[in-house]
Amino acid sequence: MKSVFILLVLIFTFYASDAQHFAIASDNNNVLYVGLPNTLSISAENCPCSQLIVKTNNGKVTGSNCQYTYNGEQYGSTDIILYKKTSNKLKEIGKSTFRVSRIPTPAFRIAGYGGNYQKAKTIILAAQQFVRAEYEWLGFCLRSSIDSFHVTIFYNDSTKTKTFFNTSNMLNEPIRAAIAALKNDDIIIFDKIFAKGPDGARELDPLILTIEN
Repeated sequence: MKSVFILLVLIFTFYASDAQHFAIASDNNNVLYVGLPNTLSISAENCPCSQLIVKTNNGKVTGSNCQYTYNGEQYGSTDIILYKKTSNKLKEIGKSTFRVSRIPTPAFRIAGYGGNYQKAKTIILAAQQFVRAEYEWLGFCLRSSIDSFHVTIFYNDSTKTKTFFNTSNMLNEPIRAAIAALKNDDIIIFDKIFAKGPDGARELDPLILTIEN
C-alpha cells in the first residue's frame, strides 16, 4: 500500500512540474463575435512571445508578440490552442474555450427615446435631424448605420393616419414637418427599420411613442 502511495506522489509531481501556466484573455468580456476582429491577449509562463503559436478550430487567429486577433466563422464555441515552438517543433501548452456569438441587434434611437413604448414631447422630437442605431451592453464602441425605416402617425383628434418612408439616418423634410405638428395623445411609430452593421443588415425592433407635451 505504501509503495502505491509513493508511486502516485511521483506521478503527480512529474505532471505538476511539467505543467505550464498560461493565460488567454479576450478584450470583449471573454465573448468572441462573428463579424468582428476580436482582440486576444496571450501569455505563457517562461515562454517569450516570439515562441508562441496560436491556432483555433473555428475561424482564424492572426497576430504576434502576445497580441492576436480572432475572426470567427461559425456561432457556437471555439478552442484557442496555444503552442510553444522549439527546434521547429510545436508543443501544446494548453487551450481555452470561448463562446462565439452573433453581434446583438442594435436598438433604434431618436433623441433620448428608445426601447419599448414611451411617452415623448413634440419639442424634443421636432429638434432632431437624425436617428441612430445603438449597441447596448457590449462594453466597446461599435457603429451601425440606418438604411431605411417607416414612420406612421395616428392622430388622436381624428381617424386619420399618415405613413412616411425614410432612407438613411437623416429625417426627411416631410417627416420633420409631421413631427413638428404632433399634439397630445398622437402616436408615432417607427418600424420596418433596417440597419447595417459589421455583420450585415438587420431589422431593428420598432419604437412606439405617445405624445405628452
